[in-house]
Amino acid sequence: MRILIISDSHGRTGNIEMLRGKIGKIDLILHCGDGTSEFDYIRSYLGAPITGVCGNCDLFTQERDAVNLNIEGKIIHIEHGHRLPYFSDTAMMDFAIDNGYDVVLYGHTHIQKLIEKDGRYVVNPGSISRPRDGFASYVILETDGHGNMKFTCERL
Repeated sequence: MRILIISDSHGRTGNIEMLRGKIGKIDLILHCGDGTSEFDYIRSYLGAPITGVCGNCDLFTQERDAVNLNIEGKIIHIEHGHRLPYFSDTAMMDFAIDNGYDVVLYGHTHIQKLIEKDGRYVVNPGSISRPRDGFASYVILETDGHGNMKFTCERL
């Protein structure tokens, strides 16, 4: 399974359109918030189902603050991040461990990050539209059907 992880699109779709030719076929899109208004567009344009959460800039949305998914036996927690201890890598990993999450996906900072410890991951795809660390970014998660995961951090 190939999963696109994005965040912080903030209503800007130009970089979403650039993604289609770059990422190839994907099976699922996970959005970490601040862009719920374009979920339908993203789903339609990239041709894959989307699951996401609302962020601190998403007003008047029906999306949830947090989502837990079970993908191939791994518990993936998605949250925008503004309510998480995002300023500390250690605190974020402790959050994952304390709650039994195999993967924590978050956004908010607009800075791409990937942390791994003992088979647990904390991942921020950065911002697809308004990066604070250079270029727009996203993450591709590939699974093998047996719970093994490979994260690839990418930039436009």
